[in-house]
Amino acid sequence: MKFLLIILAIFFLTVPSVFAITAVDSAMTVVSLESYKCVKNFGYERAIIRGYFESYCGNPGGDIDKTFIQSYTNAVNAGFTQIDVYMFPCTGIPKCCVSDPTPECLATNFTCQDIIVQTVWLDVETDPASNNWPPSNITLNQKTLQEFKYAWDSTMWNWGIYARANDWATITGDKNWVLDSSRPLWVANFDNIINLTQNFSQFGGWMTPTGKQCKWIHLFNIGYRLSL
Repeated sequence: MKFLLIILAIFFLTVPSVFAITAVDSAMTVVSLESYKCVKNFGYERAIIRGYFESYCGNPGGDIDKTFIQSYTNAVNAGFTQIDVYMFPCTGIPKCCVSDPTPECLATNFTCQDIIVQTVWLDVETDPASNNWPPSNITLNQKTLQEFKYAWDSTMWNWGIYARANDWATITGDKNWVLDSSRPLWVANFDNIINLTQNFSQFGGWMTPTGKQCKWIHLFNIGYRLSL
């Protein structure tokens, strides 16, 4: 089987100690119908698919992920009824990042494609290769995040943030800067501990995360990252 970047995620949607939903998160290539059927048979209930990828050298500006529609279709045909999408925006300055995506582009594209998703995640993490959130321009970074909030609030989507405390502090200039702490937080914390609150450092107004990405595992020659 081809190597796929797939993240295994467990999300607590109601009472954390009682109810959890597992999910697979994919990027970089189309996830086949067979792959989705395989993980569905293992009990995973939610598919999370990258919908917009960041800028990097040779691909300035980032773009709508061309693998999304086919992966989405395969997930639906495999029986997934809960599907999320995430966006890794590019907001930086050249060298590698030469244009800014508008917050509305993802909403417009998916509305036209008649895509139905449960949650849209905004990936807020630093990427030195693309200078996607330049730490030298905190004001611009905060303004861009607020533009995403206003644009996505207007779509009536359920949307959340994927981030970690250190990146949030670097990007916004203050770990405690609040965008919208009423939105769900999917925190990245590779501590190998399957527990939402252990080692969680509060930031951005969030007192506890909705999901956590905690470690890499390998299953059937597919690369996974485990979250809860």
